[in-house]
Amino acid sequence: MTKEDIKASAPTDDDGRVYHLRLKQGDVPPYVILPGAPERTLVIAQDWVNAREIASYREFKTVTGVYKGVPLATTSTGIGAAGSEICIHELHALGVHTCVRVGTTGCIQAEYDLGDLIIPFACVRKDGTSDTYIEPAYPAAADPVVVMALMQACENLGYRYGVGIGYTVGSFYIGQGRPIADQGGYWPSFAERIIPDLQSAGVLNIEMEAAGQFVVGRLHGMRMGAIFAVVSNRVTDRWGDAGGEEKASRAASEALRLLADWDAKGEICVQLKQKEM
Repeated sequence: MTKEDIKASAPTDDDGRVYHLRLKQGDVPPYVILPGAPERTLVIAQDWVNAREIASYREFKTVTGVYKGVPLATTSTGIGAAGSEICIHELHALGVHTCVRVGTTGCIQAEYDLGDLIIPFACVRKDGTSDTYIEPAYPAAADPVVVMALMQACENLGYRYGVGIGYTVGSFYIGQGRPIADQGGYWPSFAERIIPDLQSAGVLNIEMEAAGQFVVGRLHGMRMGAIFAVVSNRVTDRWGDAGGEEKASRAASEALRLLADWDAKGEICVQLKQKEM
């Protein structure tokens, strides 16, 4: 392929690989875990066999391997929904149909603490990117079967977890109610109410990617879900991993294993039909 053959509307690199992920057809299986940080791909793949890095460009690092007999991949998306949009679009072009985001989050309800896991079935859309795809009234909802698989994975592994509504925002500081200066500086009045208002609405957590991923993925016809490790307790103002990152990573792999098994056996379709009867 020559540079003259590359289209601005669908760019590739000089070897015909999707431009940002630097992957080609057949490089990744249809089940992919999406962390934000590139280094988290290695944490996720530590439970896999034959794990190897196959591409790395900008914030997008991809590792493939096999978990309990199921081929999986993990591709990092960077911080925020804008990078996620690029990643999801290019994975879809490569035939990926199911993705689970693994990330860190801040809890805003008293029943959660550092190291706990949170599985959102829907998110408030303040990510910014999803608004460029469809009107704000369109919901950011996880695929229910993916949510079921994540819950079952946590049950299988004995992990403490919660399920509910999350808040995705395209800001780490002001947008999450964090003052940007200890003394003076810009501090709008609305920022003071962000966390109390979300707590009043029963929202469980704050993070920066899931809503955008849910919307973009669903509009691409993909199944999307997410699982978060609490590293920030905004109720007690404490910070720390407490083992949550490894637990969330392992739960995501287990969930995709379950989904691959259910897909192969057609079990979910049978269950849904039985409930409809």
